[in-house]
Amino acid sequence: MIKARLPARMFRLAGFLSLFALFLAGCAGKSATPRPQALADTPGGFAAKAGAVGQGTFLDRTGRPLAGNDLSRAVAPYDYILVGESHPSACDHAAQAAVLAALLDAGKRPAIGLEMVDVSRQDMLAAFHAGKLAVADLPRALDWEKNWGFSFSLYAPIFELAARHGLPVYALNLPSELARRAGARGVTSLSPSENALLPGQILPAGERATQRLTAFFAEHAAMMPKSKASPAGEPSEAARERLHSFLTVQALWDTQMAFAAVAAHARSGRPALILAGGGHVEFGDGIAARIRRLDPDAAILTIMPWRGGLDPEPEEADLFFYCPLVFQSRLGFSLEMAETGGKSPSPALVTAVTPGSRAETAGVLPGDAIVSVAGRPVSSLLDLHKAAMDAGREKIPLRLTVLRGGESLDIAVELPKRP
Repeated sequence: MIKARLPARMFRLAGFLSLFALFLAGCAGKSATPRPQALADTPGGFAAKAGAVGQGTFLDRTGRPLAGNDLSRAVAPYDYILVGESHPSACDHAAQAAVLAALLDAGKRPAIGLEMVDVSRQDMLAAFHAGKLAVADLPRALDWEKNWGFSFSLYAPIFELAARHGLPVYALNLPSELARRAGARGVTSLSPSENALLPGQILPAGERATQRLTAFFAEHAAMMPKSKASPAGEPSEAARERLHSFLTVQALWDTQMAFAAVAAHARSGRPALILAGGGHVEFGDGIAARIRRLDPDAAILTIMPWRGGLDPEPEEADLFFYCPLVFQSRLGFSLEMAETGGKSPSPALVTAVTPGSRAETAGVLPGDAIVSVAGRPVSSLLDLHKAAMDAGREKIPLRLTVLRGGESLDIAVELPKRP
């Protein structure tokens, strides 16, 4: 049996990804992410196997790999199946398509709920379900690049399966600008037409989720330029207001998506397959916690990525799928690493370098293992993110130490000028 515990890393939330994109992730836009790998014949493994647990393997909460039709049997009994993702991960999206294929193999024809589309565009999804729009029409009809940003090619297999099997697709989210304004200024700042898009009430996060979100916010705040604090060293009133706004927006997003998912389940009479960022799925604290309040008798299944490294925490999800943590940097290299939750060093493996990029100019090669950045050991991508932020503020190159053929090398990568 494989003992696999997934660390609760808060940077799965979209807020981290948007910041990380500045120097390392480069994940917004069609050119940032490759197309997902094709599905295998068996839904228990959707990508190339490599060793006992290869990329694409599904696991139960004890770490036992699922094989054959185990995944179909595992997902079939549930009213709501929530699958978390890291938005730019092609492997994560292939896993989501595999879950949908497993439901179809089990004779289920789910309704599909998407965080990626806001409710103001439900009419476009209805036209798609009615056959009036093809998959190729959706990027334009949904204004995908502007409203979501992550490559539509990642999500195309889901839409293709929906079209092939006549599955309804539902928008779950609020327009992002509206949600942020409601969090910062309150719902009274919204117009009557905007208020009509909101759920009937905002269901606050539980104590555990609030603690996790607060810790995530504090971790981010520590990486940003220092803000003014009170003479006693306590957080400033402005910092408290930013935290309150952040928690309000997260609660609003999770509440909205739960309301929309419950409505889709009731309207369609089908199980609901919900695709959302991992921060909305992990530990059942986000969308699932609100669904339990709105639909108390529902059976809910959560599925999360496992990145390797630490063994997964069984409380984080009911099922896992193995997809290594992979990001593409705007500096011109792709990284893959196992997550250790910051508890031990974990070299970031350079899997590809773009010809003519800043990384290639500096001498980075595929196969290099980044063991330290700015003189500090690497234990997570968060370390790389923080070092890049610091280097950008100081207007100095990003200093990497890599292992290559048993030799330690220091490499300085010039950063693009910040606007």
